[in-house]
Amino acid sequence: MEHLGPLVHVCDGPDGLAVWGVAEPERWGAGVNVMVEAGQDVGAVDLGLLGEVLARLEEVVAAGRRFVCAESGVTEEEAALDSPEVNVYVDGWMLRFAQGGLPMCEPFGVGVWFEGLRPVRVEDLGEAEEIGY
Repeated sequence: MEHLGPLVHVCDGPDGLAVWGVAEPERWGAGVNVMVEAGQDVGAVDLGLLGEVLARLEEVVAAGRRFVCAESGVTEEEAALDSPEVNVYVDGWMLRFAQGGLPMCEPFGVGVWFEGLRPVRVEDLGEAEEIGY
């Protein structure tokens, strides 16, 4: 793991991903990671979109919760989705709820893929690999 100042750290993730993580998630209200595959340029990440997501994070998290609940047919209380994390890739971004009351939330939570600020797909992360910082 390599540290780049007090706010950013870099580590190797699964499948050759380089993960650039914000070291102070409490500042944003969520974990924030930029994930870049081998051979991709971190400069290709849409930082404008990331800034918009962070500026509207409360709204985005609420939309993600509603979307998972609608897709799963459960109430927000039943889903109990918590610990949001913004994961940005060169080709898009996903909001991950690291904790929740749904079976698909074990062991790594559930993901919601967005197009811009609109949720479009739920991803079961049960087969995902853990990223260690």
